[in-house]
Amino acid sequence: THSFHRRIKQDPNFYVFQHHRTGSGNTIDAMPSLMTGCLPYTEKGMMYAHAKGRAIGYEFAKEGYATASFSSRSLDETLTEGQWKILYDMLVGGMEHVED
Repeated sequence: THSFHRRIKQDPNFYVFQHHRTGSGNTIDAMPSLMTGCLPYTEKGMMYAHAKGRAIGYEFAKEGYATASFSSRSLDETLTEGQWKILYDMLVGGMEHVED
């Protein structure tokens, strides 16, 4: 959109990530998806978005930013081994500090 492209050029605090996917249903955490309208609803899209190394933390770390993830959900075995394990890398990938 016009507003999106204007902000890319004019706002130094506006970031666009090559790979993004949120691991949260909370609005504040889901901002990249809300701003772009991109969600991986096809099988191919799901496989791409959930591949390890695509979380927003990796993008920040690559650019030299300090990273931290704060989760209201316990990052226990239900997220490392259970049915929700697909979210684990999205929540902690590329993060220097993780707090749950």
